[in-house]
Amino acid sequence: MKEPFKLCILFEEAPGRDLAQISPDWEMAEIPVALMVKPFESAANWSAQRRVIESWNLPPIKAASHFLQFWGLTPVGSGVDWDQLEFWTDRAFARLAGVGVEVVGVYGGFFKLEDGFSTTKTMDQAIRFVDRMADYADKYGMLVALEPIADPHTLWPLYRDGLKFAKEEIGRPSIRVMADIDYFFRGNQPFELIAEDPDYCLHVHIAGEQAQPGVGEMDDTFVHLFRILRDCGYTRGVSAACGWVSTDGGPVDFGKENAKSLAYLKDIRAKVYAE
Repeated sequence: MKEPFKLCILFEEAPGRDLAQISPDWEMAEIPVALMVKPFESAANWSAQRRVIESWNLPPIKAASHFLQFWGLTPVGSGVDWDQLEFWTDRAFARLAGVGVEVVGVYGGFFKLEDGFSTTKTMDQAIRFVDRMADYADKYGMLVALEPIADPHTLWPLYRDGLKFAKEEIGRPSIRVMADIDYFFRGNQPFELIAEDPDYCLHVHIAGEQAQPGVGEMDDTFVHLFRILRDCGYTRGVSAACGWVSTDGGPVDFGKENAKSLAYLKDIRAKVYAE
């Protein structure tokens, strides 16, 4: 049997959510940079935050997302502050490397086209910033996954656009792309695009109809996607946002729900790889 991809839990801190209840059987974890790593926080605060993260006994933290968020951070447009971005990027990569992250996701929504601002200059800014991310990725032996979000008001809205930007505008091995099935649906894109150049897909995001695997009618969708990942030899992470919706009508039990999501995904993956 081919080596399967890894099932990854994507989560964030929230009131009433005990992250110590994350099922130990997840194969990897993805953390949100701006919400959890907080590069503008002091070294002392980060040291305390690391102790909190370690107390959750997570599976290996191999992926990160939400690289830019809050504090007016933007890599393109009239509000770019390069000193701010440099400090943030330096701190973020160092801290992520320290907890074992291998793939850093950057959301396409941060690369918006601003009304009245030159598209050419926007592209130049994006190239400058992503190239700087590549510098830090290379320094720490990490990779960067661009996440197209099917928004026509962004520089690389569709998966193929992200591929083209990574290959032709950046052209560095550490810069590739991420596939999020929600944005594949929004952009009317077939999952088969992943198989056109599977080495360039660093990470995959999945969700149910209510953002939780096992909620909604998604079985056929996941089977189709998992077959494509199997056939193209994809062995990296597939992140599931889960534990947010109650499947039994009562209050959300985070531990029970993320364990249910994991069991659901493991069952479909096992059936696909056994075919």
